[in-house]
Amino acid sequence: MDTVEINEALAQVYTLPQGRVRVERLEILAAAAKSGPDRHLEGRVLLELAESYAYASERDLAPVAYARLLRIYDEHPVELGPLTYSVHWYLKWMTWGLIDDPAVPLPTVYRWFDELENRYGQRGYSLRPVFALRAQLARQLGDREGTARWHEQAMAAPRDSMSDCEACERNEWGSGSAASGDDVGALAHWQPVIDGELGCAEEPHRVLAQALLPLLRTGRVAAARGAHLTGYPLVRHSESLRPSVAAHIEFCALTGNEGRGLEILAEHSRWVGDPGADVGARLAFITGVCVLLRRLVTLGLGYVRVADGTVDSVLVELDTEIAGLCARYDLRNRNGAVSSRVAARLAGQPLVERLPLGLRSRLPRVVRTSAAVALDSEPSPEVVSSEDDRLAEVLRLAEFGAAQLADAPEVAEARLREALAIGGAVLPAEHLARLSSQLCIAIAGQPNRELDLADAAIRAAARWEALSEPDLLHHTVIAARACHRGRRHGEAVALFEEALAADGLPYPPAEIATVRAQFGESLNALHRYHEAARQFAEAARLVERDPDRREQHAGLALAAATALEYCDQDEAAGAAYQRAAALFGDLGQVVSRARCLRSAAWLQVWGSAGPDRPWLSAMQALIAELAGIDGDSSTAAVAAELAQTRRELREMLDAADGDRVAGE
Repeated sequence: MDTVEINEALAQVYTLPQGRVRVERLEILAAAAKSGPDRHLEGRVLLELAESYAYASERDLAPVAYARLLRIYDEHPVELGPLTYSVHWYLKWMTWGLIDDPAVPLPTVYRWFDELENRYGQRGYSLRPVFALRAQLARQLGDREGTARWHEQAMAAPRDSMSDCEACERNEWGSGSAASGDDVGALAHWQPVIDGELGCAEEPHRVLAQALLPLLRTGRVAAARGAHLTGYPLVRHSESLRPSVAAHIEFCALTGNEGRGLEILAEHSRWVGDPGADVGARLAFITGVCVLLRRLVTLGLGYVRVADGTVDSVLVELDTEIAGLCARYDLRNRNGAVSSRVAARLAGQPLVERLPLGLRSRLPRVVRTSAAVALDSEPSPEVVSSEDDRLAEVLRLAEFGAAQLADAPEVAEARLREALAIGGAVLPAEHLARLSSQLCIAIAGQPNRELDLADAAIRAAARWEALSEPDLLHHTVIAARACHRGRRHGEAVALFEEALAADGLPYPPAEIATVRAQFGESLNALHRYHEAARQFAEAARLVERDPDRREQHAGLALAAATALEYCDQDEAAGAAYQRAAALFGDLGQVVSRARCLRSAAWLQVWGSAGPDRPWLSAMQALIAELAGIDGDSSTAAVAAELAQTRRELREMLDAADGDRVAGE
């Protein structure tokens, strides 16, 4: 193959999915480039090959390709000079891939660490990422002191162009603290990522998964629930984030949400029998799955079907695989650190009896024996007397709390919480559910309690689940709207989806439209604009024939248009802006109408490729319309819109003329 043919073939390789086929093509090209005269081209092929080895779960082969690349780089610095940044950037990632690969001996890993450190030093790059990699290896080896020492050096070194993004760095710092048992320290490192201040393509996805159990262990149960509701949709079905999916499965197993864990496992059942992932990712995934499977066995549900077998049979298979993988790490690492960590994870016990998530659980129920039922139904006289006293106290507290709902919601909340705390074993399920609903009313009557209201509503929904579908859905919506107001949009979206997936939402159409509008706003906040547009459009449909909701209808049409524009659906957005303009015109809202028409015109300007200028006549008509309005209280506002429309028309003409000149 000559240089032209290799370049053409390389361009075709870029279109192939990651995997063995891509690797084989690159290996052929690498051999062809080696015999050719173009060292820069050979360097490009080798860079792509080394990266593709990682994605094809063949990281142990990457050092061979990279050693050849570095030799060419050293021997031909002029030809490979333009690749300097890429060579050093991917050298870091290639070295990182060796840490979690038991097929690579430790001396080889250390040798590449030294190579990376020497080359970064020669080029004047910061050693911050090198120290961070050494900390990761120390953590895997169970060396807590080494982990802390290398982390301190990494954090003290300056950031530069070779540093990982701040969100990924925060992930690593927190992981080191968590591995040493410092949950509080880990969460402090992760908090900016959890709060959305820092992020990247894989964050906060991974951090939210890693934070689940530390949040529980530090008593932040509502935050843990929020991390699950927000984080799981981010990692669902993501091949590169299998360990994060497993962390959510494990979280469900340890919070009384085994049914939810089974649902997540069912969505990823193909992965159970697929060993194709990297060894570290494979071990992390099946370990999290086994935490759930062991919990199901403890609950007497070993017969339940999962993947290609039952809980019992799959657990036996995965336990055997885990033992084999741990043995490989222990042999490579020359200690039992990995085995010990995995064993501790597998031995995990529930951290809370049950944490309501606001999502339905479909865990199969164990049939209890008649003897057990008989024993439960024959309490001793002493127990009966004690329960009667407790029941009387609970009823007194509940009655007092209910009486204070309107005038003293803080007092009502305290009494109702007390009644629920001591009444769980003596009150009928429906009575407990009603007390939970009253608690929601008490919290809703106090300002700035959105997140507390969300927590109470989710717990109330869990109590209503087996009693009343409308009450279950109503409280799920209360929780969703509270999260929406509290700007916890990931949680809000998960709860809105749960409530609106059912057909029995007990609200009139106009109220459902408001719910869908808030759902759309939360989707917008997560940059899920296409889904947001659908919610706004459906909300608009619900009120389009209601004469009392004309203003709401127009606002929803505008929201749909804006969301469509954000997701680059320009033609649909333009039509939606036109509809919204017509609706605002019917309401006599001149300012809103003018802004919609200008937005539609801009979309035509940006999308226009020929001599036709439909936006020009639309803008001229708008100017004439605004100029003809006179004599009412909105004259000042209309005058401002008229001036703005004229300015934007000049900008449109300049933009269109500039595009025309550029195209000539």
